[in-house]
Amino acid sequence: MSVAPIWLFTGPEIGERNEAIEQLKKKLSTHTILDIHSFYASDINLNEVISLLQNGSLFADARFVVLKNAEEIKKKDDIELLSAWVASNSTEASLVLVSEEIGIDKKIEALIPKENKRIFWELFENKKEQWVQDFFRKAGLAIDTDAVQLILDLVENNTD
Repeated sequence: MSVAPIWLFTGPEIGERNEAIEQLKKKLSTHTILDIHSFYASDINLNEVISLLQNGSLFADARFVVLKNAEEIKKKDDIELLSAWVASNSTEASLVLVSEEIGIDKKIEALIPKENKRIFWELFENKKEQWVQDFFRKAGLAIDTDAVQLILDLVENNTD
């Protein structure tokens, strides 16, 4: 039995997670035009999200919805609504659930195929300097070790 296209991206590493969402978007849009939406679970009723997923788009072939703070989906009615959409085998819409937590409600996690779940961990301390150097190298720029340390001291602990 196939299920609706649904993914779960969790963990504290924002930059890699956002890149994975962009890659997924590109992959899904290779043969179709996507209607893209992004919401926070605390700011929208899940009924509205499911309605958006179930209804076609006037100007696009499919919908791509990112629902952030998915750990806040806890109501039994919301979980049942999401479960019904997943079981509908809809392929005209895709849903990416995002959480900075490591996991979300176990009933929701059970709806998502294992291959569509991914945890994004923070970089190990010994990998951070190399990541910053590679970032600048890819942009065609050079950076010295003191500047790398300064950047690591000033910015948050993620690749975003």
